Amino acid sequence: MGSLVSWLTDNWFSCLESVGIVGSILFTGVTLRHDLAARRVSEHLTLATQHRRLWGELHRREDLANMLDPHRDLLQFPVTQMERLFLELAFVHYHTGWLICREETALTSIHVLSMDAGNFFRLPVPAAVWATIRRVHQPEFVQFVDAAVAKAEKDQSTNPSSERLS
Repeated sequence: MGSLVSWLTDNWFSCLESVGIVGSILFTGVTLRHDLAARRVSEHLTLATQHRRLWGELHRREDLANMLDPHRDLLQFPVTQMERLFLELAFVHYHTGWLICREETALTSIHVLSMDAGNFFRLPVPAAVWATIRRVHQPEFVQFVDAAVAKAEKDQSTNPSSERLS
């Protein structure tokens, strides 16, 4: 015990310095963890704001009113240029959501996004536009959309009364 006291007397400053370094590393780790959580929430809020703006346009503009009609006849009422532009933005929005949901710590589950995407991408107008531009998207995202649509169609065929729109 005497040698420990003697060593501390001779090396107290080095010991205090080491404790300070370890403490600052722990403090930095805790701070980074809190910062990461705050950033995730911020990203989620930004995506929610973009979501509200995008889909708000759909409700404000008469030229987009029939875009989500599940019974629309595309031969009689073809896709308009404004609908196409809106849908291209919606597809980018879905892609962004897909990228975020793939992270382990995402606030929104990939399952929820898949259900929403499946119901949306299988509608006549989104399906028609998606068929023309899907080749410009990441293959993994295209596979995600295809699987989501297949699941939505399967769910619809087993439970026809549960038709849901985005």
